[in-house]
Amino acid sequence: MRIVSKILGATICMLIASAATTSSLKAFQGPPAFPPAQVEIAVASQRMMAPQLDVSGTVISINDSRISSEVEGVLNWIADVGTPVSEGDVIARVDARLMKIANDQAEANLKRLEADMVFRSQEVARFQELSATNNASKARLSEVIARRDMLAQEIVQARANLERARGDLARTEIRAPFGGHVITRLANKGEYINTGTEIIRLVDTSNREVVLPAPLAVIPHLNVNETVNVKSTVGEFDLPIRTVVPAGDPTSRMVEVRLSVSDQPWIVGTPVKISLPKDAPVRAVAVPRDALVLKGSSVFIFRVTDDNKAEQIRADVGATVGLWVAINSGVNAGDKIVIRGAERLQPGQDVTINSGG
Repeated sequence: MRIVSKILGATICMLIASAATTSSLKAFQGPPAFPPAQVEIAVASQRMMAPQLDVSGTVISINDSRISSEVEGVLNWIADVGTPVSEGDVIARVDARLMKIANDQAEANLKRLEADMVFRSQEVARFQELSATNNASKARLSEVIARRDMLAQEIVQARANLERARGDLARTEIRAPFGGHVITRLANKGEYINTGTEIIRLVDTSNREVVLPAPLAVIPHLNVNETVNVKSTVGEFDLPIRTVVPAGDPTSRMVEVRLSVSDQPWIVGTPVKISLPKDAPVRAVAVPRDALVLKGSSVFIFRVTDDNKAEQIRADVGATVGLWVAINSGVNAGDKIVIRGAERLQPGQDVTINSGG
């Protein structure tokens, strides 16, 4: 029995020693390593980059007009605010009764004169025949010819009066000079409208531009048809410069720049931010802006090494052009830079590159 007890005691001691050794080894190995992180990457590349200056701009309509009446009279009808119209659509009507009367008078006067011209022409022909046989004096012939010619001029004037009356009658229907939307009614039904009175504000909502003031100092770096980055609440776009107005304001020292807008989802009046180059572009190593990681007051990027580990690099950020950021040091062209999944990366952590990167 004593022998069995000694054997059991020795076995228990060995088990305790073995457990202590295993615990010591686990403590020596430290906490478990992070599993490989799933990331997407982009390749750093050489690009022409220029320092940028952000200015404010506004989306405007190329055609924004206050439509006036060309005739006078009582306003019988006007389109509602917000009505979409096409070019040539009627947007207001002025009472046409007086215009119809004037048109009928002008038409009747022309017909009277044309009938009289038939008689005058026959009279001239008759006196020419009489004068040829010495049965009428030359003076009498000259008189009837003069009356005919004077009547011809009256007919010219009567035709002009008729055209004017027809035009006034047609202009009682005020038509849209371009397609767009009725934005404001500047007059109301029942009001008496004089010639030149503003009736409607019509805005072309399809043809738009971005207008912005630019400092004179950046004008040498702006070229027509070159694109600049434009940011708004509905997205970020690269738009071409349509024109740079070649005259500056002497007080603000600004010039007007206009950008072409195609199918961007902007309404007229949308505020935007535009990044303009303020110096000559230089070649620099650039990475996508999504690669930047903010940690406190510092900015980092993660580079994937050849053995698929994350290497943290403090980002010395230079110029930003659109979606690309120049990195002044620490990154070379061709480096694999993490653009998705960098927020939770730890330096030295293994990474797995997703095929979408």
